[in-house]
Amino acid sequence: MSGVVAWLLPDTGAATLYAAHRVAGIALVLALVWKYAIARRSLRRRGVQGTGVWIGIATAALTIVAAGLGLAWTVGLVSFDRPLAYSALNLHVIAGLGLALVIVAHVLMRGESRPALVTLANRRTALRALGLLAASFALSAVFDQIGLAKRATGSRHAGSFTGNAFPVTIWSLDSVPTIDVEKWRLRIRTPSAAPTDLSYADLAALPRHEASVVLDCTGGWWSEQIWSGVSLKDVLARSPVGERATRVEVISVTGHRWTFDRSEVEQAMLATHVGGEPLIAEHGYPLRLVVPSLRGFLWIKWVGEVVAA
Repeated sequence: MSGVVAWLLPDTGAATLYAAHRVAGIALVLALVWKYAIARRSLRRRGVQGTGVWIGIATAALTIVAAGLGLAWTVGLVSFDRPLAYSALNLHVIAGLGLALVIVAHVLMRGESRPALVTLANRRTALRALGLLAASFALSAVFDQIGLAKRATGSRHAGSFTGNAFPVTIWSLDSVPTIDVEKWRLRIRTPSAAPTDLSYADLAALPRHEASVVLDCTGGWWSEQIWSGVSLKDVLARSPVGERATRVEVISVTGHRWTFDRSEVEQAMLATHVGGEPLIAEHGYPLRLVVPSLRGFLWIKWVGEVVAA
């Protein structure tokens, strides 16, 4: 949860969760020493018969993959472009989400045999927990000093101020759409007014804005580029009631969407260019959302519709 929730928050609000995620991951690995002894006794007694045992084995396998990739990423053994073309951090996230599901199943299968909570509230358990926490903090500080340079998010630099020559990551199962800019329109919808459609030429006539903004992708890389385009606030002003909207949903032509509050809208840009170059299709041509301080999967590509409420 510390990893997933941190994706949704601005960088300043997620710093504590990034630190908690590292400490919790290390604590999990250290706690496996005790868990291994418990699991070994259980397997000797019960064998490998029963659904619960196989769920437990699946839990162990996903724990090894998720924790192993997390540690390997931290010390620099793997990255977003090695040893596979697909980011090792994405595999870490997928394994972590799978682990959450099988843990729920494991608890439901084995919950009847758990010890009463009151038996865990003793001095020995408290000392173990404090020792585990202290060791986790210490190791987290050590890991922060080794490996390749990275942001607090864990992302590694992938080149900056290079125009379109930064990595391409496509959220979810989207594919790059083919868009005829002459026919393409940006539609602005509000609850109490008819939709407003803007062409690419209409957008070009609006005041231009330019800003140097870091794109921090959840795939594990970051890149700072000069983005230029029109402000989302100016686009909303073209609709009769859009300027008063407190919540704005931005929708891609592929269906990928996200809703932003007013404070995020104030600083958001709908970019048409990066580094003085028109966006290429893989980076969101003809229009891509840019929201400073938010993670890259919220920077909607191929924007086709804005819904103000």
